[in-house]
Amino acid sequence: MSNLSRRQMLAVTVAATALTTYAPMALAADIPAPKGGGGVVVFYRGGSTAGNAVRFSIEDANGNVVANLQRGAIEPVHVPAGDNFFRVPEANNTEGTIPVKAGETVWIRCFLDAATNTGKLQFQRVDEARARKELRI
Repeated sequence: MSNLSRRQMLAVTVAATALTTYAPMALAADIPAPKGGGGVVVFYRGGSTAGNAVRFSIEDANGNVVANLQRGAIEPVHVPAGDNFFRVPEANNTEGTIPVKAGETVWIRCFLDAATNTGKLQFQRVDEARARKELRI
């Protein structure tokens, strides 16, 4: 049994909930600027409860993990200008090529497609205004 009182346990629970709920939003304000003639791809998952416990790793063309997505995650990735290939092997081989211009920040909404029986992860390019609205930043 814990040595914490009920009041202390409630305070810890409230603090933990606040951190897990609002921490990703605070990180969203720290989207880096493109550097070195390249761009930035910002992968994100909104706060939808669909597939809440499901986590995905996104790999680049070389199989290097560049982002880990869970509910509310925001993962900026520096990329060279041009076509950049990404895949999510554990999500029924979801993959796609994302073209990025030098100096450009591309927002990619990642969501579970409820129309498939397995909940296949989807990539959708969106504008910054929509991404910020969905992320409430």
